[in-house]
Amino acid sequence: MNNDRWLDKWLPLLQQKSTNESLLELGCGDGRDTSELLSAGCKVIATDISSSNLAACAQSASHANLVQMDNGKLFPFADRSVSVIIASLSLHYFTWEVTMQIASELKRCVLPGGLLLARFNSTEDYNYGASSPLEIEPNLRQVGTRTKRFFDESSVRLFIQGWDIQFLEENVIYRYEKPKAVWEVMAFHN
Repeated sequence: MNNDRWLDKWLPLLQQKSTNESLLELGCGDGRDTSELLSAGCKVIATDISSSNLAACAQSASHANLVQMDNGKLFPFADRSVSVIIASLSLHYFTWEVTMQIASELKRCVLPGGLLLARFNSTEDYNYGASSPLEIEPNLRQVGTRTKRFFDESSVRLFIQGWDIQFLEENVIYRYEKPKAVWEVMAFHN
């Protein structure tokens, strides 16, 4: 089931903010969102840790600039080099220390006044691991073979501290087989 048209409401703003500069998409997966962004006329740098995901993205979004990278490492982009950063469910595999390093990298790479559009696993996401009894650190759980972080409102706000939050909402999406609880945020870099 995929009724997840989450980018639709943001496309006019994304088109406006990425007129001259590239938009950075962290964790592009198979390119579902990448294709939508390209169709809207955005120049997209699509990243993923998985070479097979990037190969799938290349099939569906051939005009994207594809970069293989680990979100948990320093980003291979210059300071203030992108106008928009999109991270849909791609920043939740890390310890809190690494998560906050990612927050710093986002600020470093985005232009002043740039836009962050992100979605995070919610602590209410019981269908996808929030109730796993294997807690590594607060809200970081072992789910199958990977670790997953689950965010409450205060941890989302801490992650985007220093950004001007325009939209912050917890909701349920239907991107996968079962309903998934997420936090969605849109903020401008100060």
